[in-house]
Formats: sequence, structure tokens, C-alpha cells
Amino acid sequence: MHPAKDVLYRVHQLQAQRRGRSALPYDLFCARLHETYETDMSRLLLPSAEATLTVQVKQSTPFTLGLLCITPEALNTLPADELLKAVQRHAAGDWGTVNQNKWLENDLAMRNGGRLFSAYEASSGQKFWVVTAADRKLTTVLLPEQY
Repeated sequence: MHPAKDVLYRVHQLQAQRRGRSALPYDLFCARLHETYETDMSRLLLPSAEATLTVQVKQSTPFTLGLLCITPEALNTLPADELLKAVQRHAAGDWGTVNQNKWLENDLAMRNGGRLFSAYEASSGQKFWVVTAADRKLTTVLLPEQY
């Protein structure tokens, strides 16, 4: 088993449950994973390829994540549980290790529309970013050197 696949599968199960559907069997989910490995994970979600991933941290999140994407380098480098925790923090408006000015810019952008940027550090010391587009249609997890 691959820790990142396991976390993604848990997200898939949650999405299926929220939609009142059955999750794909793990083997089928993993077989589809390679097709969407680089960024677009929507084909792993039910009911269709146009489904979007919303990570719900609490009763109401300040904004939607839209389509959740991750670069292959980030997927292979970051511990799955830390990656998921960072996305949850981002969705809750916790911008991680950004400076105070960027934190205030994010808070303003969250209310008025604008790109949202969070910075985190894995237990290994690897820094990574979570970025949500201004239109809230896309959130990407990536390593700083990939920007």
C-alpha cells in the first residue's frame, strides 16, 4: 500500500459517502490513479469526471477549494497525512508559515476574491505550498521550486 494513495482513497470514500454513492473498490481506484497522477484528480471522484473535491474541515469553510490538484513531485515527497492536514488547514483559513502581510492579504482575498496562498513545512523539512485560484475553481499543492 502507498500512503498517498491511501489518503486519496479516504478522500474518495468521503466524497462518495457525501454523494450517497458507493466508493470505487480500492484496486479500481488505484488503477485509475495513474491516469490522473499529474494533477487532475477529478476522475477519481464520483459520480463523473466533472466532480470536484471539497475538503470540509468544519461546519462551514470560508471558501471552496474547487478541483484539488497535486504535482507528482509533491505527491512523492510529502507524507500523505501531512499533505491532507495542510489542505485542511488551508481550507479553514490557516495560511501556515506565511508572513503577517501575506496572511492579511489572504484574509482580504478570502472575503473579496483573489488568489489564496499558504506555505507549510513537512516534518522532513520540505517546504510546500497550497494555492487556490481567485475563481475558487482550482487548488494546487506544489513544491516551491515548481512555481
